[in-house]
Amino acid sequence: MSLVELELRDGVATVALAVPERRNALSRELLVELRRALGEAERLGAAAIVLTGRGPVFSAGADLGELTGTVDDVAVDDAVRDACRALGECPLPVLAAIEGGCVGAAVDLALACDARIVARDAFFAVPAVALGILYSPEALARMAGRAGHQTLVRLLLLGERIAGEQAVVTGLAARVSPPGGALEAALDAARGAVAGDPRARAATKRALAALAAGSFDAGAWQAERLALLGSDERAERVRTARERLARRG
Repeated sequence: MSLVELELRDGVATVALAVPERRNALSRELLVELRRALGEAERLGAAAIVLTGRGPVFSAGADLGELTGTVDDVAVDDAVRDACRALGECPLPVLAAIEGGCVGAAVDLALACDARIVARDAFFAVPAVALGILYSPEALARMAGRAGHQTLVRLLLLGERIAGEQAVVTGLAARVSPPGGALEAALDAARGAVAGDPRARAATKRALAALAAGSFDAGAWQAERLALLGSDERAERVRTARERLARRG
């Protein structure tokens, strides 16, 4: 049985963590399958991806069955890092649709997506301190760029659960849906990417990621912008838009 399911419809790929009997725990095998599914979605011509979890929760985080309680557990950090990199480097917009709990390493995974849509009764939690863990420094750096310092204090140091509207206020989520509605809301949002230009979409995603990481170089991005402005593909899109406008007028 596949640990990750992929479905493509109307230009949007749904990638689902599919181990509901284990609350979609992030085993190393599942994380490898997730990376493969992202690549397959791109190969199939998807314009956007929605990452979700089967069953009542998004993910309970790292698979406790693989943890040893020793320094060897750094291998789990490496697997999560590789999956987060794949999400960040994917040229397509990736939205996370979150129901129920998004816990521990799953928060890192969700924050690697471009946006998160959460059900009103969903929550984020990172119980690392309770488990005697100093969270992965590399993961902290990734998460801080997306969630901000005070949000990480609440999640990691104070052990809070951040749910619903509070997830939007803190920047953990872009919007809230009714319970059970996160996937459909994310699919609706993702469909907005279908008509976009693939090169401009990929460049915009990389620029926003650079901003979040604090590595944004305006001069370098202006050069890429000018290359896109002068491309044949853009000229054709402008011509088509003008013709459409003329027909309406």
